Amino acid sequence: MNFFNNISFLSKLTYRNACTYFKDREIPHSDELLQNSLIWLGHASVIMNIDGKIILTDPVMASFLGNLKRLVKLPFCPSKLKIDYILLSHGHTDHIHFPSLRKLNKDATVIVPNGYITPLKLLGFKKVILLHGGESYKDNHIKIDCFDANHDGRRFYLGNNSRSNSYLITRNNKKVFFAGDTAFTDKFKGIVCDLALMPVGCYKPDRFSEMHCTPEQSYDMFKMMKCTTMIPIHYKTFSLSLENTEETINRLKSLNDNSIDLINIGQHYPL
Repeated sequence: MNFFNNISFLSKLTYRNACTYFKDREIPHSDELLQNSLIWLGHASVIMNIDGKIILTDPVMASFLGNLKRLVKLPFCPSKLKIDYILLSHGHTDHIHFPSLRKLNKDATVIVPNGYITPLKLLGFKKVILLHGGESYKDNHIKIDCFDANHDGRRFYLGNNSRSNSYLITRNNKKVFFAGDTAFTDKFKGIVCDLALMPVGCYKPDRFSEMHCTPEQSYDMFKMMKCTTMIPIHYKTFSLSLENTEETINRLKSLNDNSIDLINIGQHYPL
């Protein structure tokens, strides 16, 4: 039964992606990254300036991931900026994308999950830090706390490096939480932050809930935290599953909570 379910899913997904080839990519906002602000670049890629330090999460700048066409153009290439910190959540190619990482300045500090110190050093990065859940990185400018996400992060589902990370970024008096990719978990309960970047896509078919959260589950995790604002990410950029963007947005709006801020790709958001 699983075999036939997989064939059905892959057939539907292939058809959905084939249809995108004949459509123009959506034009994103083209806002400038200002001090104490962030810009969602699409999927799980977020660039932020916190008191002058530039932090980038899960950078994916490609127009295609394999046969998957990017649905919204990249607002700008982060390689135009000097990145101070790069946070990588897990090994899937839509989160650790080696061609994108190759374009970035190699003196950035890179925070990685298990299994990715050597690959990042081979790309030329000089300072690569491994974090597991419960561990932290701290220097004179920033503190990054690591939490376990509920997600099998193995690249191509091979090997034993299944850990996926979520991160709490603290600089001066500002705190931003980046969940990365996760199914429902109570690991984030009690986290204190100003803003949470929460995944809301890739939840259909229903069995995907083993690795991804629905919009409602994402919201429930956010409400477990001591946080004022949730910004949904991890949707709208690539067609990785069978739900559509309109459904995801409508489900978020139906929660009727002004603490959820729906921003557009490329849109500036103050911190």
